[in-house]
Amino acid sequence: MKKTAKLTISISSLVIVAGIAAMVVVKSRTSRAPDHYAPRPPGTLTFARDIAPIVHLHCSGCHRPGQSGPFELIRYADVKKRATQIAEVTGRRFMPPWLPEPGHGDFANERRLNAEQIGVIQQWVAEGAAEGDAKDLPPLPHWTEGWQLGPPDLVVTMAQPYILSAEGKDVYRNFVMPVPLTERRLVRAFEIQPGGKAVHHAFLRVDRARQCRRLDAQDPEPGFDGMNTPGTAENPGGFFMSWQPGKLVSPGLKGLSWVLEKNCDLILQVHLQPSGKPEPIQASVGFYFTDEPPTNTPIKIGLSTYAIAIPAGATNYAVRDTFVLPVDADILAVLPHAHYLGKELSGFATLPDGTTKPLLLIKDWDFNWQGDYQYARPIFLPKGSTLAMRFTYDNSTNNVRNPNHPPRDVGYGPQTTDEMGELWFQVLPHKLNDLAPLQRSYQFKVVEQTIAYSELRLRGNPRDAYSLNQLGKAMTLLGRPRDALEYFRRAVECAPDFDEARYHFGLMLAEHGKVAEARSEYETALRLNPDYFKAHNNLGLIYLQQGQLAEAVAHFQEVLRLNPGDAIASDNLERVARAMAPRR
Repeated sequence: MKKTAKLTISISSLVIVAGIAAMVVVKSRTSRAPDHYAPRPPGTLTFARDIAPIVHLHCSGCHRPGQSGPFELIRYADVKKRATQIAEVTGRRFMPPWLPEPGHGDFANERRLNAEQIGVIQQWVAEGAAEGDAKDLPPLPHWTEGWQLGPPDLVVTMAQPYILSAEGKDVYRNFVMPVPLTERRLVRAFEIQPGGKAVHHAFLRVDRARQCRRLDAQDPEPGFDGMNTPGTAENPGGFFMSWQPGKLVSPGLKGLSWVLEKNCDLILQVHLQPSGKPEPIQASVGFYFTDEPPTNTPIKIGLSTYAIAIPAGATNYAVRDTFVLPVDADILAVLPHAHYLGKELSGFATLPDGTTKPLLLIKDWDFNWQGDYQYARPIFLPKGSTLAMRFTYDNSTNNVRNPNHPPRDVGYGPQTTDEMGELWFQVLPHKLNDLAPLQRSYQFKVVEQTIAYSELRLRGNPRDAYSLNQLGKAMTLLGRPRDALEYFRRAVECAPDFDEARYHFGLMLAEHGKVAEARSEYETALRLNPDYFKAHNNLGLIYLQQGQLAEAVAHFQEVLRLNPGDAIASDNLERVARAMAPRR
């Protein structure tokens, strides 16, 4: 089902009442807001005096020209036309789109309406939606046009648009965008402008080694397909580098800037949903720089599961995952993710003394309004605290968002008709020296997740070279070189032109003392991908060991050309220089 059609169904199913006479009592969304609504004297509410301030503050930002809202909500005529719908969707808290429940994390930039505001809207609609005196109208807010934080210091835009087909499955596309910097810069904030209505969400990565260019060049259209990118395309630090509809841009936290290197590429991975007509996509990314160096570095901790098998008709299917913090840390932000069957999404921490600290609760998940949420204040968790997620899913006809009619069994997968369950935390260790042990501890969890995902893919396709290669890397990290060698061997057999598998197969062959075979694999990797700087480095090491110093120098210099500032290649060049120096 198309996203636009699904949204129409969701909204229209709420618009079922022509007038609302009774006032609804709801719980406060903030500590200072009233937790009930005391009706005003009949006939005293007007758009000009009472409704316009609410609409301008909470609705018009998206419901105005050029923004994500499908229609305008600025003037009286706009609001009057949809008054009944507005009363209904705000009363059910479907709008404004804010999924987290109160009392389970205090978030910055909350878009909730409180009970007073909801009650005012409902009474005004029930009494006929009077316009009131124009002199009571507040001035229109000053909305920032274009970039939310003002003009960026640098804007990087796709060189040409990509045209999404009118029909077909969801598309995952990676666009390569060179960064025109002549020196490294520190980034305090960034903003993604998706450049098209068909973008459901987008993720940003940075490819310092520019390995994604090769995949882009192999595809006749802008970018390349898939969810898998070369390992050189990485997230800078522990930041949520993403865009979702309605996302508010953070100006950044003091002391948490990150480095954008010169001579690198941005990789924008977008999830596109066909809308029934061809859609052009031409995204831009804006950067805001600072001269203040970072004082600490966050990392992202992801809880997830691939063991998802939701039977048709199940109304409360649950999945769980946990991670124990090895150091004192602050939780800065949280990002949940599920698809259309997601029902209740919960995140919490169990402290060493057994008490529970709620971190997020979404009782009615909506795939169309996902995003990350920054806490108003960092949440401290002591060493030994357990981060946990518990997600439930509704795969029955009760779920109006269920894309399958009738419901069918659903397992894990990347398509929106499949299902996923992820809860990401932005975690800041209290001490800079605690970053390394936190990263090491989390690395073991990443290895476990990699094994689980790769085994899942192999059950569907035993010749999936990407998964075999991933399992080989996991075995390497676990100190199981024999198993790693076998997985890499199988990956190369299944995909002889897979340069990364060739490189890792060479690593394991060298580990097992088979230097000649390793050299052959590195040479093959470079024939397939001449810009594979890691293969250049390792081939250079073999030449160095064999005393072929000129050849070794050539490969190490090529590494530095492809990956400027590579410390390993620089060290290896010094080794060659020492080897070439005359003995005394």
